[in-house]
Amino acid sequence: MGSYAYRVLRPARPLRTAVLNPGSPPTLRTTRRDALRMLALAELVSDRTLVAFPLRDERGIPFDLVLADEALRFPASRWSDVRARLGPGRLERHAARAAVPPPSSRPKRAADTARHALLLPVSAVARIRGGELDLGYFRVVLLD
Repeated sequence: MGSYAYRVLRPARPLRTAVLNPGSPPTLRTTRRDALRMLALAELVSDRTLVAFPLRDERGIPFDLVLADEALRFPASRWSDVRARLGPGRLERHAARAAVPPPSSRPKRAADTARHALLLPVSAVARIRGGELDLGYFRVVLLD
């Protein structure tokens, strides 16, 4: 990306229960398990590292929830350029799991090429531990 280089982390498997309601303010409803997965990846965010979670809203429209460090001042408008340059990536395992086919062998869905992005500062995501997060412009609600 010009003079900038970014490392983008994506979960090997999508969040199972996370659903985005694009109302005002947008609300992410998810289980505690998926919220903990988000927190684990959020801890890997650093100066040039972004974490992107592919989501769908309640109508099935794809969104990317992007976490970035506040010091990076990453503009949400730049995400579409960064996402367009992403390749299949490489799978990194941090715990023993069942075998997952490599990303290149997975079928690519047409809906994955065009997404909306929602950018959140990583310090805000750490506050999910309390059970609910309300930033005024975005809410996260944990389901039991």
